[in-house]
Amino acid sequence: MDTQSIVTSKLGTQKIGMRVSNELPKEKDVNINLRDMLNDALFFEKHNLVSYQIAINEIINDDLRSLLTENRNRIQVLHTGLFNALFNLGEYQADVATSPQIKDIYDVFNGYKIQLPN
Repeated sequence: MDTQSIVTSKLGTQKIGMRVSNELPKEKDVNINLRDMLNDALFFEKHNLVSYQIAINEIINDDLRSLLTENRNRIQVLHTGLFNALFNLGEYQADVATSPQIKDIYDVFNGYKIQLPN
């Protein structure tokens, strides 16, 4: 995943990401396309990860917990691969944060941080 690539949207906003690939259709039709298949698989793996994590948290048997942890880690690798594939096809992009936005978030975090016990 190349997080150093910057694209500019039609409205002039800079985003981290790739241009939308020609492999993806410009308009949605009734056919299932590459974007649909990848998004469907990504959605499925997200839910698997949550389910596995809940099971790992609540399992009593150490051997079973170990097995579930190994399976969850394999699913995490699949999930990351699917997300990266969609990112590389230009499906996912993120706004580039400006210095004032970063400072605002930093200030909010520090405001919360002082509320935590020492």
